[in-house]
Amino acid sequence: MKRLACLGIAVFLGLFAFGQDIPKIGLILATGGLGDRSFNDQSYWGAERAAQELAARYEVSTKDVFSYVEPRSIADYEAFQREFARAGEYTIIVCIGFDQAPILEEVAPDYPDQKFVVIDAVAAADNVASIVFNDWEEAFLCGVVAGMLTNTGKVGVEGGMDIPLIRRFVQGYTQGAMWANPKITEDDVLVRYVGAWNNPTLGKELALEMYQAGADIIYGAAGKSHLGVFAAAEENPAWWALGTDVDQAWSAPEHADVIVASGLKRVDLAVYTEIMKAVEGTWSAGVISYGMVSDIGIGTGIAFGPWTINDYITASYSEAALPNSLVHEILTKLVEAVDGIMSGSIVIEHE
Repeated sequence: MKRLACLGIAVFLGLFAFGQDIPKIGLILATGGLGDRSFNDQSYWGAERAAQELAARYEVSTKDVFSYVEPRSIADYEAFQREFARAGEYTIIVCIGFDQAPILEEVAPDYPDQKFVVIDAVAAADNVASIVFNDWEEAFLCGVVAGMLTNTGKVGVEGGMDIPLIRRFVQGYTQGAMWANPKITEDDVLVRYVGAWNNPTLGKELALEMYQAGADIIYGAAGKSHLGVFAAAEENPAWWALGTDVDQAWSAPEHADVIVASGLKRVDLAVYTEIMKAVEGTWSAGVISYGMVSDIGIGTGIAFGPWTINDYITASYSEAALPNSLVHEILTKLVEAVDGIMSGSIVIEHE
């Protein structure tokens, strides 16, 4: 009898929960999918965090409130955007990646009551929140580390595609390296573009080209492709690597010995925040920027060293064997850089 009574209560509570207006999250990832241990994965973590909180609140499973898809190509975006919107059951649909924006500008007006979010781009529609980041800030800080760490006087950067978004990473990184090390010129910053976000094999080949051309530290800004940078760095104890968007010494622990630092870009925070705003009724369309010098005032930074200094310089899981004196010297320079960016005495040029 007790078992039946408990079951009856459970069924009642389940029916009660499903009778409520339970929020639902739709997530359309960028091409490259999960497993990049950076941009896409971080977007998923932000949505998953919101889903777990909502599932607990409504006493349902995360599957009841969270659905996601992994497009294989740009051609898949429109179908997925429309499929989620036509369902009419999603509180918010989150679209990840700059290349979803032009498609969303066409799709969103057809579903005026549906809330959309696009990450890393601007989509001009009345029902879209466009989230952008000061990517050049995290790249500048990575450039500072590279400029101070290099022994050859040459550093590298690997981008996913030769597009304005990634060129801003390259610009910021170059300026940071030159600011920290006046001996470095633009010609000393080697640049390669993979042409894809999901090709770590080619990413490794291009990284090896730069390492063999004299660069002893390379910054990856290529999604899953720049996992190849880390693999390449493992081949020589004199080579180092820099991650992006999340502390990749944590997300790719098998390479923590070569990843000395990672730029930070709080995509997870932005995704989580927009979802919860939609749920709580405070969401609004428009452009929202994240970064040191931005509407939000946070959202970019760097993971380096064993200590969290402030909101912009946080501890890293790096296991790179750097002398303590050098770590202290680099941290001091990073603090100077952050202060300069925040005060406006350092202006990072970007397209």
